[in-house]
Amino acid sequence: MAESFWKALGTKLVETGAAYLQQVRVVNELKQLSPQEARARFAQYVQGLSNTARAGFAVTLAALEKNEASAEARRLIGSLRASLLDASEQAAAPPAVSAAAPMPASAPRPTFDEDLQRVGDWYEVDDQQREALIAGHLAALDADGLRELQANLDRMRRNCAEKIDDHQENEARIAGGRFVEDQMAYRMAVLRTGQHDPQWLQQLRELEQWRERFGLLHHRVELALEQRQRPAAAPAPQGADALRGVQAMKQLLEQQIDSGEVRGERAVALRRTLAQIEAVLAASDRGEIGPAQAAQRIKQVYADSASMLADPGAASRIARATPRQKEIDAYAGAMKVALGRELMESPPAATASAIGAVLGDLTTFQQRVAGVTDDDALAGLERDVLRPAARARHELAMTRHALLARPLWESVEHVAQVNAVAYSGAADLQQALEAALAPRRLAVAGTRRLQGHGQVRWDELNRCHVAVFDLRRANDIASLVTSKPKRARELVAAAYELGMAFALGKPVVVVASPGTVLPFDVDLAPLVLDGDEDDAALLQQAVDEAMYVPQRAARASSIAESIAFLDRLTAGHPKRRAFEGMGWLDPALARDPATFAANTEQMIRDLGAPPWRLLRPAWPGTYAEAGVRRCFHVMPFGPDWADAVRDAAREACAERGFLYRRGDEAEEGRIIQAIWDDLCRADLVLVDLTGANLNVMIELGIAHAIGRPVLAVQQRDAVDVRPRHIEKLRFLSYGSPQELTQVLRARLNAPGAA
Repeated sequence: MAESFWKALGTKLVETGAAYLQQVRVVNELKQLSPQEARARFAQYVQGLSNTARAGFAVTLAALEKNEASAEARRLIGSLRASLLDASEQAAAPPAVSAAAPMPASAPRPTFDEDLQRVGDWYEVDDQQREALIAGHLAALDADGLRELQANLDRMRRNCAEKIDDHQENEARIAGGRFVEDQMAYRMAVLRTGQHDPQWLQQLRELEQWRERFGLLHHRVELALEQRQRPAAAPAPQGADALRGVQAMKQLLEQQIDSGEVRGERAVALRRTLAQIEAVLAASDRGEIGPAQAAQRIKQVYADSASMLADPGAASRIARATPRQKEIDAYAGAMKVALGRELMESPPAATASAIGAVLGDLTTFQQRVAGVTDDDALAGLERDVLRPAARARHELAMTRHALLARPLWESVEHVAQVNAVAYSGAADLQQALEAALAPRRLAVAGTRRLQGHGQVRWDELNRCHVAVFDLRRANDIASLVTSKPKRARELVAAAYELGMAFALGKPVVVVASPGTVLPFDVDLAPLVLDGDEDDAALLQQAVDEAMYVPQRAARASSIAESIAFLDRLTAGHPKRRAFEGMGWLDPALARDPATFAANTEQMIRDLGAPPWRLLRPAWPGTYAEAGVRRCFHVMPFGPDWADAVRDAAREACAERGFLYRRGDEAEEGRIIQAIWDDLCRADLVLVDLTGANLNVMIELGIAHAIGRPVLAVQQRDAVDVRPRHIEKLRFLSYGSPQELTQVLRARLNAPGAA
C-alpha cells in the first residue's frame, strides 16, 4: 500500500501545480487593484477555502513575496499572507468529533500501511471532500484509535524527514551528475549563488509538502484528542548545511579513490579543491572572513578547477574516442566552464535557473558522449542535446543586447530549427556546404523561391541558429555588375541578409576567397576557401565554432534602456496599470535577462499592430531620443560624387529640422558599433543605392530588420542591382546633388515622412 501511495504522487503533483497556477493568477489580478480593494477581494476569495488549501496558499504567497521585485507588491503580498495565517489559526479547530459514533474498542485497528493508504486517498479528492473524509474518520475513532493514528502519522513524518535528509545529502549527486567534477561545480555554484537545481528543488518541495501534510494531520489528531484550538506549528526551515555537503563530497571522493575510479593527478586535484572549499566555509563560519571575501574565494576556487570541470571523469573516459567525439566534448566542457563563471556572479533566480538548465543539458551530454560507439549515435546526441543547449545559451547571453523593434518583415512565432543552417550565396558553395554538413545531420536552408523571397529569407534566418554568407570576390563587385551580373546580385543579396543576421544576433560564418577584402561593416574574420580538398573540413569547423563559441562578448547590456523605452511606449496604454502591477517595467529587471525576456514577450502581445518584436542583436541596442530628429545617411564614401551628395543631403535635412550624420562622421571610435548606434537612433535612414556597394546593403538589411523608416534614393543613370528581397522597394531618382536637395525637401516635408 505504501508503494501505491508513493506511486500516486505524480497525479498529486499535477493537482498541486494547477492549484499553484491558479493562486499565482489570483495574486497577479490583486496586484492591479488598490491595497484596500485587494485585501477585500482576497478575503472573499479565501473565505470558502479549507484549512489545507489556505496553508498551501500561504506557502505560495511566501514564495511570491520573496521573489517579487516591486517593494509595493511585496508589502501587499505580505499583508495578504498575514491575514490568511490569522484566518487559518482562527479556523484551526476540527469539526466536532461527536458527530459520529466512535469506533468500538474491540474493532480491529488499522495498520500503518492502511493509514498511509488512507492519507493518500484523502489527497486524491478536492478540498471539500477531503475535509469531510478527515472529519468523519476522526469522529469515528476513540481516544486509543486517535493515539494510534497519531503515532502512525508521526512515523510518516519521520520517514519523510529521513527522505528529505537523504535528498539534501545527495544533492550534488542528483543535480550535478555522475562525475565528481560536475558535482563539485554544482556545489560551488550553490555556495556562491544560493540557487539550486530546479529538478532537485521540485523533488525537495514534493517531499516537504508531504511532510507538511503529515504534520497538519498529526496536529488535527492532537486537536481532536485535546478538544481545543491550537495553531499549527510551522515546519522547521531546511537550511543548507554547506560544511556537511562538502564533507559528503569528500566521503564520496574517497570511495571513488578506493574503488579506482579516481586516481593519480585527478585524485590529488580533487582533494585539493575540496579542501580549499572546506577551508573557505570554515573561515566564514568562524567569522574570520566576511560574505564578500568568501564569495570571491569560491570564485577563485572555481576558476582554478576549470580544467577539471571542462573535462570531467577519468582520463580513460574518452581515451578511445574518435576525433569528433573529442571535439564536441571539448566544446561542451568550455561552455560548462563559461556558464559556471556566470553563476559565480550571483545572477537573479530566473536567470540562474536558465543557466542551470543549460548546464544540466551539457552535463548530460558529457556523461552520454563517453558511451557513444558509432557515428550515427554521436550525430544524434549532438543534434538532440548539444546544439539546443548551445542555442539556449546564446539567446540568454544575447538578451543583454535587447532591442524593441518593428521589423519591415512580418514577424511571427518561428519554430526553432537548431539543426539547420541558413545560407546565402552562389550555388556551388551551397552544394559544398550541404555535402560537408550532411554527416553532421545539419540541413542547409538556401531557398530558391521567387515569390515573397524577402519574407521567406527573413523567416529562415529567424528559425536557424547559424547562418553562412558567401562574400567571395566581394572587392570585385564593381566589375561584376557588368561582367557577371548574376554573381553581383548574389553578393548584394548575401550582404543584405548579413545585415539582417547582425540585427537578429545570429552567429555567422562569412566565406571569402584568397585576397578578398571584406566590407568594413563585417567585424568577423572570414573563412578563406582555396577550392581544394580541405574546404569541407574548414566549413565543418567554421560552423562548429559559430555554433558553440561566442563570437562577441555580451558584457554590455541594453536591458535598462529597453525597459525605459517600454515605460515610454506604454504610457497611457489601457493595460498600463496591469504592466506596472506585474512588475514588467521595474528597472531592477536590468540584472535579470531571463525574467525580462519572458515579461517583455508577454507585454508586446498587448501593444497592438504593427507588432513589436524583442530582438537580440549582435551589439547592445539603443533608441531614438525624444525631441531630436536624426537622419542617418547610408551611402558609399569613396566615389567622386559622394561628398557633393553628402552636402546636398545635409542641407535638405538641416532645413527640415533633422540632425544629419553619415557613417564616416561617427563620434564613436569603433566604426561598426557607431554605425549600429546611429541606425538605431535614426528617425529616418536615407539610403543611396547608387552603385553596388556591399556596406550599403548590409546597413539597409539592418535598418529593415530593426524597423527604421527608410527613404531610398538612386542616381538616374545607375545600374539597378537590388536583390530580389527588395526589388519592390520604392526609390526616388535624382540626376545631380542639387536635384537630390529638391527631392529631399519635397519628401521630408510630406506628412509622416519622418
